[in-house]
Amino acid sequence: MEIDVIRFKRPEKHNALDLEHIREIKMEFCKCENPVIITGEPSFCSGLDLDFVRKTSETQIVEFADVANDLILQIARHPKPVVAFVQGYAIGAGFSIALACDGIVADRNAIFSTGFAKLGIAPDMGISYFLPRTVGLRRALGLLSTAERFGADEALNMGIVTEIGGIEDAFELAERMEGNSLKYIKELIYPDIEKHVMREKELALKSISETGVGMKL
Repeated sequence: MEIDVIRFKRPEKHNALDLEHIREIKMEFCKCENPVIITGEPSFCSGLDLDFVRKTSETQIVEFADVANDLILQIARHPKPVVAFVQGYAIGAGFSIALACDGIVADRNAIFSTGFAKLGIAPDMGISYFLPRTVGLRRALGLLSTAERFGADEALNMGIVTEIGGIEDAFELAERMEGNSLKYIKELIYPDIEKHVMREKELALKSISETGVGMKL
């Protein structure tokens, strides 16, 4: 079976996201017609690059939000399986991307965190949609509000991680999930995702303006 692989491309920053990077990832995903593995080294993705936020313009912050949230919707709507292979950090935006995937295979060294509350900003990129549906409302509230970090074993126990293993296990999971019905399953279990993600993006931009992270919007 042919499987497309998307790799984050800023290893020197643990694949933190700036506008150029998120554009590139989205463009690659748009070309995918097969099951997809999303991964990165030495970390999956450590979230939003704060250097980018501090130095960039209001226009670019808004564009980043548009591109990033469009990527989340594309992952959720992809008719083929999308599996994240997580090693190192999956924090904030990186955790959001992993949660949007249909399965997560984590290395033993994986570290997860919602991240956003540490910056005083609203959750974004679908994380407040996917996380309560994965771990339950009360636990999601705790993880979102404290932004505590947790490892692969705890993520597995909470149902966030599908299994602990290597990238070969991610390929195997994608192959197991492949089938014509998956696109209909996704449509049924995510019926209101676009409305939620758009509202989430609106609140995230508002919170950035209110807290002064980076710049006023």
